[in-house]
Amino acid sequence: MRAAALAAALLVVIALFGCGSDEGGSTPEGDAQPGDVVDVSGTEPVGQMVAGSVAALVTCRDWQGADEGERLATIDDIRRQLAPQDSGIQLPELTDDEAGEVFDNACQIESSGGFRLYKLYAQAAGFVTLKRAIEPGE
Repeated sequence: MRAAALAAALLVVIALFGCGSDEGGSTPEGDAQPGDVVDVSGTEPVGQMVAGSVAALVTCRDWQGADEGERLATIDDIRRQLAPQDSGIQLPELTDDEAGEVFDNACQIESSGGFRLYKLYAQAAGFVTLKRAIEPGE
């Protein structure tokens, strides 16, 4: 059990910090600039809906088959479920770019089809403050 938790944490760190350069890579937003508001209203997130949300069951398999709008809607759904405004919980929120990078990196692993995105998001949120502090130029 402890080895599995350590492996999952290591996977999140790798996914969060990525591998190699991001030159020429695409972001879930396509041509959107940082800070741009992307309207996902009317776009359904991917994954199986349970109690009005896909956050609990959406997997890398769903992410890999999603288009840009569906990915953004999925990130928004996960973010709203993990850090509800009225809960009093202070969980750092990942930006769309950060969440997209985590999901893209984790989901590119061949055996990642069953990974739950909310778990990747929650673990990455635990490291995002450190990541932002050590990134040059941000």
